[in-house]
Amino acid sequence: MTDELCEFELERIYDAPRDLVYKVWTDPRYVRLWWGIDASTIGRCELDVREGGAWRIDMRTQSGVVYPNGGVFTEVIENERLVYTNIADPSSPAWVAEPPPGPLVHTVRFEDHADGKTKVSMVTRASSAGDLSHLLRRGFAAGLSQGLERLAGLLETLRQPMRERERGST
Repeated sequence: MTDELCEFELERIYDAPRDLVYKVWTDPRYVRLWWGIDASTIGRCELDVREGGAWRIDMRTQSGVVYPNGGVFTEVIENERLVYTNIADPSSPAWVAEPPPGPLVHTVRFEDHADGKTKVSMVTRASSAGDLSHLLRRGFAAGLSQGLERLAGLLETLRQPMRERERGST
């Protein structure tokens, strides 16, 4: 089996500097505002962003189902790269109808882009092609895209005061 059969990749360009995008990706105060699918809420949001540090995010859907997510950061290069595992809790009621996929590994790269923007590349590697197929059937790609769109909106909100200051100084 080739790696490509087990991987899913998304890229986004954000109109914000790399250090701000990284901060909003790694600070629980901000993560709870954008992470997850539309119309979901984040209850528990704990991030120990360091190599070997644990993370836990509990997403509650509109129907009330809680999806506990967690794992460990295996690589942290501030403002450049995060690698972390994601292990679904099989005891969660979210997985009653079918078992969760095996462990995932997410690799997120933050790169400078033209005009002060930031390119974010996220590769999710599943344990098997079957697990990736299972995730995609359950709406993983759409859900991840929804969260990344909310991240764009949050960055726009955070950047607004900075832009106003920049306009006032010219």
